[in-house]
Amino acid sequence: MLLIGLTGGIATGKSTVSNIFSSPPHSLPVIDADSLAHTVILPGTPAYRKILKNFLSTTPGLLHDPETDPNPSPLGPSINRKVLGRRVFGTSDSNKRDIKILNGIVHPAVRWAIFRGIVYYWLRGYWAVVLDIPLLFESRLDVYCGVSLLVGLEPELQLERLLKRDSFLTREDGKNRIASQMPLDKKIGFADVVIWNNDSKEELEREIGMFVERYRRRRPWIWTFIMQTFWPATGVVIAWRLVGNFLKRRRLDAKAAKQQ
Repeated sequence: MLLIGLTGGIATGKSTVSNIFSSPPHSLPVIDADSLAHTVILPGTPAYRKILKNFLSTTPGLLHDPETDPNPSPLGPSINRKVLGRRVFGTSDSNKRDIKILNGIVHPAVRWAIFRGIVYYWLRGYWAVVLDIPLLFESRLDVYCGVSLLVGLEPELQLERLLKRDSFLTREDGKNRIASQMPLDKKIGFADVVIWNNDSKEELEREIGMFVERYRRRRPWIWTFIMQTFWPATGVVIAWRLVGNFLKRRRLDAKAAKQQ
């Protein structure tokens, strides 16, 4: 099964691309890391308790008021993600420290949820699954993917779309959220395929269609059948792919370090 690692900056159009992948004629399953990140921090989860331990005492308003909580739970008030976002997004040293702590809490829980989803779709015989992961390269999850697909967008257009989507953000908030992520040019250096989302949705659908057709031809149904039924061969292929991806990522990291 082909793992398609889908990524891009905030408000670049990953959700639109995910919907194109999951809709006919492609109908591919999509595992959304953002959605999982919401789930793994719900009240009562280990990640929820760790976030409270690290941030509650120094972050006013971190928890929703029980009377207006959008996700009421008998296990406690839910985390106000907007407040937490203002705490960790930015370019200051404290922002960088806090987001590193938060990622160290959330990422392991999300990885485990992603793994369960991959196994589920593999057992159901899908030839490919899309992993929608905003921090694909930052978390180094690209080494587990057969192909990484980056959705690119011109910076000014990205800011405009972000402020239109999240109207509660100020322009400064939007710039901080974009600046807190890996720069686009660096992501391009890591990506196998880049699709630009500067034009119409119809053009985006055409680009995705060409992408799916290209990789679908490389994986006929007989290959999917063999990988699903002959586990020793599956293990060898996975190990070979992982070794190749780790070596490739190490070369890219070294190249990026020289350019800094």
